[in-house]
Amino acid sequence: MDKKIELKATGETITFIRTADDTNGRFVETLVTLPASGDGPPTHRHILQTELFEAIDGKVGVDCGDMKVVLEPEQSFTVPANTLHRCYAVGGKETKFKATFTPALSIEYLLTELVEACNRKNSKMPSSFDACYILRQLKGEYYLGGVPPFVQDTIFPMTAMFGKVFGLVKAKSKRGWQATW
Repeated sequence: MDKKIELKATGETITFIRTADDTNGRFVETLVTLPASGDGPPTHRHILQTELFEAIDGKVGVDCGDMKVVLEPEQSFTVPANTLHRCYAVGGKETKFKATFTPALSIEYLLTELVEACNRKNSKMPSSFDACYILRQLKGEYYLGGVPPFVQDTIFPMTAMFGKVFGLVKAKSKRGWQATW
């Protein structure tokens, strides 16, 4: 059975079609649905992962480095590892696409915990404490665009520690994380 998470503030859904357990960590395959107004995630990079986008229904925009690509159904595009990118719905219509992350690494933890953190706030953004804590769990696998890596490597961990000490972090640790499907 597929495992599905929903970002309630936007209606975005992510269905895990093949998980790291299914593929022995080789990759994770998801089906993503973005609403017509769906911006998708902020600009980011997966340091050690490629991300393959495959349009299924509607058009999906992918900004990758200096390139802007619009995928029609049955078209695909691969974002190389360590490349800034983002995706979004194009044309004012709901968009469905597959996103495959290779290798699997911690993408299930990242997506699930970020969505849960957003849902706790009823927002499309998690609390700063949860976001810093979740990103700290990944130790350099994932970086946000627009925030210097130095800040993410030094300030984010301190923010996460402060939040954890004062009970402001609600996210689960990666070590203790179990998918609750």
